[in-house]
Amino acid sequence: MTSEDYVDELRRNGVKLKKNDGSLNEIPPDFLKRATNLCSQLRYSSISYDIVDPQDSEHTRLRMLECGDAE
Repeated sequence: MTSEDYVDELRRNGVKLKKNDGSLNEIPPDFLKRATNLCSQLRYSSISYDIVDPQDSEHTRLRMLECGDAE
């Protein structure tokens, strides 16, 4: 499964990004591109996002690597 497929699956399953104020947002269609660009701009090897997965309460983080991989 590619990172794009993985993120699409998360989106289809209702996973939301959790903002600092606790509000939830949909995962945008260009999320991989945005996260990869942000890693490059900040010179980070990865960025982690808080998420809420309605089907798995232990799945609370989405890590994006500078190469575009998602974990």
